[in-house]
Amino acid sequence: MGRTARWLGMEMVTWLIAGGVLVVVLALFAPAVVAVVVGGAATLALAIGSWSRRSRDGLARRRGLGAADRMSGEEFEDWLAILFRAAGWRVRHTRATGDFGADLVLGHGAVDEVVVQAKRQARPVGVAAVQQAAAARLHYGTDQAVVVTNSTFTPAALELAASTGVILWDREDISRELLSPGGRRSSGVAA
Repeated sequence: MGRTARWLGMEMVTWLIAGGVLVVVLALFAPAVVAVVVGGAATLALAIGSWSRRSRDGLARRRGLGAADRMSGEEFEDWLAILFRAAGWRVRHTRATGDFGADLVLGHGAVDEVVVQAKRQARPVGVAAVQQAAAARLHYGTDQAVVVTNSTFTPAALELAASTGVILWDREDISRELLSPGGRRSSGVAA
């Protein structure tokens, strides 16, 4: 509890300083009352948005793999998107249908670097997912392709991934790379 209270205190001080600066700047162009109301409202809205985003990121990390096993495929994709964003990636969802084998496209800045094929299922993931990810890498023009699952992979999927350069992340990789504090973004996925 002490750690959370300290973080909230530091966050609040930061937003109070930012709000004060905004009010002073606005006071140069508008009456003081208008500057205080507009500056205060804008600061409050930004602070709430920031706290909401951090809360959602923390909730996604705390939900863990047990929750992933009960998600739909679309919920699993959304969950992964939140975790990748928290790990520092820019995330873009592809179309729900006709996605050319990728569910997410990851990058830094304006450069798309990695396509992700998300597979939430109870049984091991087979070669079709690896084929889709390999094709998506070519279609989206990225350097890497990753298949991420809450399950494991079949021996044939492992063999095909090795020969096509597709990176495979199973539940242990999700736990190590995305759910651990400060997810390392390793396992061959370049940052």
